[in-house]
Amino acid sequence: MKKIMILAVTLSASVVMAEPMNLYRVYNGDGSDHFYTTNFDEMIRAVNGAYDYEGVAGRCHSTQEAGTVPLYRLYKGGSTNDHFYTASWQERDLAIAQHKYVDEGVACYVYPQQQPGTCPFYRLWGHSDHFYTQSWQEAVRAVGSYGYSYEGVAGYLSPASGACPN
Repeated sequence: MKKIMILAVTLSASVVMAEPMNLYRVYNGDGSDHFYTTNFDEMIRAVNGAYDYEGVAGRCHSTQEAGTVPLYRLYKGGSTNDHFYTASWQERDLAIAQHKYVDEGVACYVYPQQQPGTCPFYRLWGHSDHFYTQSWQEAVRAVGSYGYSYEGVAGYLSPASGACPN
């Protein structure tokens, strides 16, 4: 029995979290849609289509790690043409039932509360577009100059490089 207990403690102590992966940000000005994906090939297809590459929005996890929650990805086509991301399954279900979004699965896994080394992923809404950024200055500019409304923090991600952006 002691050998099994020691083995269990050894295995649990050696669990290493997966390295966060890039969450790419692209924008379609014609359709007014910000789109975020961890899939490099999907990002390239979007850029080869109607989207412009805007960089890495942050770094999230591809698998559920301790303390993380799913960041759900939804899409609504037609006149809205919007990608919507939320860490709330209730909000996801409401967007599907009442606003006709289509569930596209889990984009990645994020922290619901700030952890050491993570930054807020601010969520904004305007002109039928959900917009997300780790930069508070960019969020303020989107509200003041582009008519977006601040909706809070969608989750917490590691910064693309170095410290949290201003």
